[in-house]
Amino acid sequence: MLEQATLEQLEQWMAAHHLGGHWQIDPEVLYAPAPVTTVQPHVWPWSEVWEAVQGAGALVHLDVAERRSVRLLNPGLQGRRFTAHTMQLSVQIVKPGEVARAHRHTPAAYRFVVQGSGAYTTVEGQQCRMEAGDLILTPAWTWHNHANDGDEPMVWLDGLDHPLITLLQLNMFESYAADVQPIERSSDDVAALYGAARPPLADGQARPGYYHYRWRDTYPALRALAARGDAASPFDGTLLEYTDPLTGGPTLPTMAHALQWLRPGEATRAHRHLSTTIYHVVRGRGRSRIGDAEYAWEQGDSFVVPVWYPHAHANLSADTEAILFSVTDAPVARAFRLYREEPV
Repeated sequence: MLEQATLEQLEQWMAAHHLGGHWQIDPEVLYAPAPVTTVQPHVWPWSEVWEAVQGAGALVHLDVAERRSVRLLNPGLQGRRFTAHTMQLSVQIVKPGEVARAHRHTPAAYRFVVQGSGAYTTVEGQQCRMEAGDLILTPAWTWHNHANDGDEPMVWLDGLDHPLITLLQLNMFESYAADVQPIERSSDDVAALYGAARPPLADGQARPGYYHYRWRDTYPALRALAARGDAASPFDGTLLEYTDPLTGGPTLPTMAHALQWLRPGEATRAHRHLSTTIYHVVRGRGRSRIGDAEYAWEQGDSFVVPVWYPHAHANLSADTEAILFSVTDAPVARAFRLYREEPV
C-alpha cells in the first residue's frame, strides 16, 4: 500500500505508528562538524545572585523546603531549567541554628564554600567543618545533611550533575530516618588516613571516602605552583586539579574540579575542548573571551563556557592575582573516549 503513497503520506503513517526515518533527522545536528549546543555563554553577577539569596533567606523556610538554594539558569536552555545541559550550579544559604535535613540521591553533588564559618556538612558520618574556599563532595547516593551551629549565615555553591542524571532517567531520592545522621569521624580523622605516614587499617577495613578538600591545604599548594616559572599553561594559567586520592582520577565520575591562578596582567591563549566548564570567581577581576564575545567578571561572579567554544581569560589587575574555581563534565567525555582539546 505504501509503495504508491507520497513521501508525506509515508511519514504521516510512520508517525502514527511511532516510527521515523533517518532522513527526517536534522542534518545540521546529524552531520555537524562541531558539537551543536543550546547552552549559551553567560555571566551571573554576584550582586544579583546575592540579592536573590538574601531574599530566599528571609522568605523560604527549611521546614517546608528540602533546601534553600538559588539556581543559576542558562538563558539558552529553554524548557530545561539548568546552568548547563549536564551540570547545575546553585547558591545555598543556611542560617545560624538551622539544619538542612539528611537525605541522599543519585545525582552527585559538591559544595564550594563562599562565605561564613561555624557550619558543617556531614557525609556518610564524616563531619566536614566548613571554611571559605573549602570543597566538599557528596558522591551519588551518599547520606548528607548540613547544620549551622555558628553565629553567622553560611553560603556555598551547590553543584550537581542533576541534568545529566535526569537525561539518563536515573533520578532517585531518599530521606534519612532523622534530620541529621550520627557523626562518626571528622575530616581530620580521615585526612590522617591519607597522609604520607598514615596509620594502618584493620584487616578488611575499608578506607573511608575522601570528601573534604580544605582551602588551608589547596591555597598554599596553588600558590606554590604559581611561584614556579614552569608550571603555567598558556591556556589556563596555573591550574591545580583536585583529585580522588583513592583513584588518582577526577573528584567525581561525572565532574572534575580545579583552581586556576592568573598572574597580575596575565592573558591566556584561546583553546577549546569537548566539555562544558562552569567557573566561579574566587578572587580578582578580569574578562573572558568566549566564542565571539567578551564577558567581564569580578569576585563572586559565575560564568559558563559551553562545549567546544573557544575561550581565553585575562586578569585585568596589574598587581593582584585572579583565582577561578571551575567544574567540568570532562570525565564523561573521557569515559566515552571522546574528549579532546585544541588551540584556536
